[in-house]
Amino acid sequence: MDELATLAVQKQVDYGPKNISNSPYGPVQGLVVRIYDKIARIVNLTKNDIDPQNESLEDSFKDLANYGVIGLMVLRGKWDR
Repeated sequence: MDELATLAVQKQVDYGPKNISNSPYGPVQGLVVRIYDKIARIVNLTKNDIDPQNESLEDSFKDLANYGVIGLMVLRGKWDR
């Protein structure tokens, strides 16, 4: 959990505090798109037995976990809007 929290904070520094809040159709839809992209990546890499060049499968699963936590924060009004 500490590793995931550190990663989430690092990525928010890179993306900025409003990248999810300012998604065109709202933060939940923004998260849906990001989650779908991660799942599509995982499916492609595993189905086609591809060796990832930029992001490991572990990295993709970490991102999915963090998107889930961010989703809960959005629903509970704890995410910066």
